Amino acid sequence: MANNKLETRYQKVFDLVYPQIKDQKNGVLYKVIHILLEARESEASEICNDLDIKDNASLDDDENVVVYLIDKPNAIPLQSSHDNWLKEKFRVFMNPNLGKIAWIVIIACFLVGVPVCIQYINKRKQKLTGNTTKLPPNSPSSQELPPITAALCLVVQASVFIDLKNKHPNALEDNRLSCYDVKMLIDYSSHFLCIGLEDVASIEEHLEITREEITNDSNQEVYIRIHIDKGQNLIGKQVPYILKRDLPSDGQRIIQRYNCLKNLSGLEHFNHI
Repeated sequence: MANNKLETRYQKVFDLVYPQIKDQKNGVLYKVIHILLEARESEASEICNDLDIKDNASLDDDENVVVYLIDKPNAIPLQSSHDNWLKEKFRVFMNPNLGKIAWIVIIACFLVGVPVCIQYINKRKQKLTGNTTKLPPNSPSSQELPPITAALCLVVQASVFIDLKNKHPNALEDNRLSCYDVKMLIDYSSHFLCIGLEDVASIEEHLEITREEITNDSNQEVYIRIHIDKGQNLIGKQVPYILKRDLPSDGQRIIQRYNCLKNLSGLEHFNHI
């Protein structure tokens, strides 16, 4: 399951990062973001500046950022095994602030993105095994993932879809959307998920899709799938603010599918707003 893989990665990041922050009294979230992004100082600074994350913030201040980004802990898709994992960490480290620090590390993972976390884990593995390869500073392997098309799956009310269709009929006729239109759909969505194209079929097979006409009826829910060029940095993002921030301004944004939903079953893996 995708959520289990994410959970495992967050746990690996925590295990790697915690020794570097265990004695940190202030600026924990700030430091974790900079640790994960390593030499990419400008990106780390941009995230911290956008969300007013300070290098002298208390744990309570950092916790307020977590509360701002997610309404409740359940918004982060960690399974019950997370509880057992965290209990084990409490037993080993005996840090009364460990719960807060764990959530701060997890939210830092959201802010920098899953690809960055994977890169960080892999680099640490290479250092531990001594299998390090010197890469040029600006090489694609060290700086960014290769460009791929991402599938942004959204659920919006029919009225939102109809408004878009009325205001921008060409967006549906030629199946292309502006960056602004995509951000608007994210804002009005009740559920969203950004995945690789290879995962689309396994997600959509669980949806209760109907072929009925989409009308301006607020009781109807519409499923929309948009393919986004150069969307590799969007995959796995689970916070609307981060998703909109990382939306590429160039490339195509093409509507591949839109249908009414019979009900909301099959959305268990989606992020619920």
